[in-house]
Amino acid sequence: MAWKGIGVLTALLGLVLTASLSAHHSRAMFDVNELVSVEGTVTKVEWRNPHMWVTMDVPVADGKTESWGFEGSGAASMVASGISPQVLKVGNRVKIIAHPPRDKSQRTAEFMGME
Repeated sequence: MAWKGIGVLTALLGLVLTASLSAHHSRAMFDVNELVSVEGTVTKVEWRNPHMWVTMDVPVADGKTESWGFEGSGAASMVASGISPQVLKVGNRVKIIAHPPRDKSQRTAEFMGME
């Protein structure tokens, strides 16, 4: 009986972990069929796992700026693909290629690369 209980608990734990990992890595908020090029000045970079983040000020009409956030992959993956802390640092002007948000009112995009 004890082994059966352990098997049931293991199966339940597996389901919970699978569901949480699936939810964590959802790309549902991004339009993966579209790419945009967003150019601006880096204001913050967080090199962390499981995802790195870049925030930048993007010029818009009338000389104003919008703050955009970009979710990238893990720090090690970004560096392996050539995106380093020397390139993405506060004050640098960069152009990021990204999957835009489905909700156009949001200013968070999925980092795909740089030009």
